Parts: sequence; structure tokens; C-alpha cells
Amino acid sequence: MISIVLPTFDRAAVLPRAVDSVLLQSFPDWELIVVDDGSTDETARYLAGLRDPRISVYRHPRNRGVAAAKNTGLDHIRGDWFTIFDSDDEMMPEALSVMVDCATRTHATLITCNCVDFMTGRMTGSGPTRDGWLSFEDGAKCRGEHWGMVKTGLLGDLRFDERLPGWEGVLWLKVNRVARRYYTHQALRVYHTEGADRVSVTARQVSTAEKVRVFCVVGEDLAYLRLLRSVAPQDYRHTMMRVWIARLLRRTVFRSGFA
Repeated sequence: MISIVLPTFDRAAVLPRAVDSVLLQSFPDWELIVVDDGSTDETARYLAGLRDPRISVYRHPRNRGVAAAKNTGLDHIRGDWFTIFDSDDEMMPEALSVMVDCATRTHATLITCNCVDFMTGRMTGSGPTRDGWLSFEDGAKCRGEHWGMVKTGLLGDLRFDERLPGWEGVLWLKVNRVARRYYTHQALRVYHTEGADRVSVTARQVSTAEKVRVFCVVGEDLAYLRLLRSVAPQDYRHTMMRVWIARLLRRTVFRSGFA
């Protein structure tokens, strides 16, 4: 079984499109875990009307952010494999079947595929251009929007750091380090870019104080930084420069009352 984690927040207008694309999958052995991250629109009403027994719904009483919503979903997965799916996107009808066939054929523990931009019709992920294995180093060079599924056993106790909005790569780098990763050069997810809201919490201008807080938190994750240094030295140097600046600002400018 494949567990599909779908976090959502105030997307009642597009959520049915995402759910319908799961219901239309040619591969039937899945569970859909929808996490409503404190929506205030008609999301709850729509979810209450879903009758497929493969769908379960969890609700946060208040909006906690996309990382927290994803973690709630990860805490409830029961499948041998899992994937995380955005609530405004669509799966191709054969998406799960293609990835399952690929995993069966290659014995990989992580399958990566590409996506197609709804507006342009172009693939959104750059890096590999044909089917094949991705080493840890190769995977770190991938850019843009990819998708895929992961063997649940690789996840263990790892979760997204809810203090780090937008830093999902911290978790995926740790997972990729222990995975046997295979890439299939197919666009199996439709990536909708026409909407203004791409995250669970409404986009806002990030203050300097928030940037300082975030990079100080990043600097505490020594396991992530060691992996980043080994696989992407330039990115590591770039990140550490910001960590050092953040620590300096915390000791000086934000010393009083900064947490």
C-alpha cells in the first residue's frame, strides 16, 4: 500500500481536483491522509462529504504551517511506501502504477519522477534527462520541482523541523543519504503554478529577525550540515555564512529578548 499525505489550508476551491486525481489512480492500493491545517473556508464541509474508506482526515484546530501538517500525516502512514502531495496539484492517472512498477523492477527504495507545469507544459525538474540510478551526489544536484515515493522504512523517526518553514530539503537530504534512488524521466504530477498560494501558511514578507531565527536553528542541525558539506560544499559554505551572520546578529542586535 502507498500512503499519500495531503496537507491543505483554505483550498476548498482546488482541493477536489487533487483528491479526484487520487481517486482516479489505476493503482488501487493506497490510503489518502488529508491533514486540514486549520482551514477557515469550506474545506471541512468538502472533506466531511468524502465516503471512500481509503481516505482519512485529520484536522488541526488552528493553522500551524505546512511542516506541522505534513508531520501529522507522516505520523499516521500505514503503507509500505509514502508520498507527499500538494493539495492544489494533480496526479497523472497512471502515476502510482508507474512508480510501483519501477520500484518492483529496480528494487529501489526511493523513486523520483518529474512534474509538468500546468501553465507551460514543460517539465519542472532539472538534472537527469533519462531513466537511471541517482547517487547521493547526483540527487543533490537536482533542481526544480520533482516528485516521487519513498520506502516508509527509510523515514523512521525523521520528521520535518517545524521551526524551519520552507526547509524541507533538510529532511530529504537525510533520507536520500540512505536510499537506493532511481529516477524515471516521466512527468507524473501536474504542478499548478497559476495560484498565488503555494504554502500552508499565507505568504508574508519575512522579517530580518525571522531570518536570524531560522538560520540559528539550521546551525543547530549538525547531521544536516555534515551531509550538506559532503555532498554540496558550495551550498554548505553559502548556508554557513548565513548561520554565522545570524549568530552574530543574535548576540548583538537581537540579544535582548530574542529566542
